[in-house]
Amino acid sequence: MALLVIVTAGFWAVSLVLGNSSLPLPQLGGATSANVPLLLFAPLAPAIALNACYGTPTPVETTAVRRVAALDSLLAVAVLAATAAVAAPVAAGWIGGVDDLTVRTIESAVRNLACYTGLALIGRAALGTHASTVIPTLYALVVSVMGYGPEQTAHWWAWPAAQPADAVSWAGSAALLLAGLAQTARGDFPRRV
Repeated sequence: MALLVIVTAGFWAVSLVLGNSSLPLPQLGGATSANVPLLLFAPLAPAIALNACYGTPTPVETTAVRRVAALDSLLAVAVLAATAAVAAPVAAGWIGGVDDLTVRTIESAVRNLACYTGLALIGRAALGTHASTVIPTLYALVVSVMGYGPEQTAHWWAWPAAQPADAVSWAGSAALLLAGLAQTARGDFPRRV
């Protein structure tokens, strides 16, 4: 649990200090080169730490009366709620001296964390705990290299690279998160043969 708190705090420190930073990467998706923001990769850290905190379920947990999978889902919700609690005052304008670029950066951080957490939870159900973080990491890499079209606009499927005002990216990230939470919570139900 301490790992998750430290990594999430580090994620926010990096997001707030270096969130507007980017690096030029060659593109295979239409643009010659694109300035890929750091926030495309930073939310991977809490999503990966969350799955590391889950660990491998022991045989005792699989037969427990206590709803362990539901508690795992609640932990993911708690990380996202803490992230939203940090982002809400800044995005609402309650903290003075914050420019629009920083607000957009924070909104993107929340959306991308929801997207990567959902993908990691889906990967946990499909591939197991140890390989689960491969899916969000590969998605981030594919978006960074092929997610930008001409004039450095994100393709419709490259949700982490989209502008914060893009409703499709928010809806897609929320859908992935809900699917991942449902897959995780489903672990409490008996398996059908």
